[in-house]
Amino acid sequence: LAGDKGNGAEPSGGMISCDEATARLFEYLDGELDGVSEEEVRRHLDVCKACYPRAQFEKHFIEALGRSQKDGHASDELKGRILQALTEGGAPGG
Repeated sequence: LAGDKGNGAEPSGGMISCDEATARLFEYLDGELDGVSEEEVRRHLDVCKACYPRAQFEKHFIEALGRSQKDGHASDELKGRILQALTEGGAPGG
């Protein structure tokens, strides 16, 4: 998987593909997958150089939203940082 470019190709070694890992990413980060599915995603992210950065971005994004919420709304500072990251191409796939 180290050479996997995130094109959804079936990786070697019986591991799930990038497409499968990406499709399960939010459930994985929210702790909503069962043991087998969670382990499959974890193993993929442990070795895939294409998917790991996206998973880390999404994880930190979710954590930042949780810390920054005030009365159910993201702070102006967080909104500005998100817009800046998107403008600069800091979003995965951008």
